Amino acid sequence: MKKLLKDLRTGVYSLIMLNIIKSNGPIHGYALRVKVMKLSNNILTPSESTIYESLKYLEKRGLIKSFWGKTSGRGPPRKYYVITDTGVEVLKVVNAEALVLAKLLQLVAKSEES
Repeated sequence: MKKLLKDLRTGVYSLIMLNIIKSNGPIHGYALRVKVMKLSNNILTPSESTIYESLKYLEKRGLIKSFWGKTSGRGPPRKYYVITDTGVEVLKVVNAEALVLAKLLQLVAKSEES
């Protein structure tokens, strides 16, 4: 069951992460994970592996690109992610579809309550 839930959530996390990357400019994986948790009031708590697997998936498909940058402070360099032009175009379409899906889920949930 745990694997099934992870598989179902992966696409949702990718969509959320792509939106955060677009909105927040260059961002590294850990900050991205913290942002997802903060925005969801800790309802969504993706593991580090889920975050980095999703980032690899998005980068492999050309929706984001990465670069190494220094941190503020003494930490090691971090890999930062930015959205590509292709990512922006794909995001427009998928966000529109996601809004329709969200409304549909609400309708289905309400009909099941009745």
